[in-house]
Amino acid sequence: MHLRTFINRYFSNLSRAVFRVAAVVLPLVAANIVNAQISGNATIVSDYRYRGVSLSQGRPVAQVDVGYDNPNGWYAGILASGVKLDYTETEQYVAYTGYAGKFLSGMNWEAGASDVRFVGESGYNYAEEFIGLTSDHFNGRVYFSPSYFDHDAHTVYAELNAAYPFQDHFQLLAHIGLLYTLRVDNGPPSPPDVPSRYDGRVGVNVKVVDWNVQLAWVALQKRSTQYPHYDDRNPHAIVLGVSYAF
Repeated sequence: MHLRTFINRYFSNLSRAVFRVAAVVLPLVAANIVNAQISGNATIVSDYRYRGVSLSQGRPVAQVDVGYDNPNGWYAGILASGVKLDYTETEQYVAYTGYAGKFLSGMNWEAGASDVRFVGESGYNYAEEFIGLTSDHFNGRVYFSPSYFDHDAHTVYAELNAAYPFQDHFQLLAHIGLLYTLRVDNGPPSPPDVPSRYDGRVGVNVKVVDWNVQLAWVALQKRSTQYPHYDDRNPHAIVLGVSYAF
């Protein structure tokens, strides 16, 4: 693929994502919500790794994430990303909402839900509910889905994330996650003796004004679970991401 074609394709995807996200967010802005905060970021990633699995088949994609935070604890947002499933280049939209509170100890808790949709590939759509805990440098969540990637698979995904600043503009990042298949309605998990899968990520984030540059090494346990047509050809990858906050 020529460089010009590559740039036009992925920035075209970014533009479509911006317009669709704006259609969701602009009504909130127009409503003049008092004491609310709307923020977001636009990102280019060299490989869209979702829980360790590449949803872009190792190719760069554009992403936009816009969120709304209410001082009473409620929040909502939407993430739009280019994806490639099988041989189809399309878009993924993740809409999420939740409520965050604080314990007397100062640690935060949250509970919410998300809905994941793929344009033109509705057979992969699914929803999740989640609960989580957050402290200064750590956060963790547990997700439950009754139909993960629409495979009739009841799954739990648990993750722990860490971000530690070691200089003014640098952060060390770490992530570990576990996807566990509880059961499949139309039969046992596939393969039945390997219902779980781990993924991990370590990296560094550099912040310069409103820009963030993140470089990370992503590792995925080489096992087959409930993901669309992924054969573990590249279970490990170096991923570069550049984002602008707005």
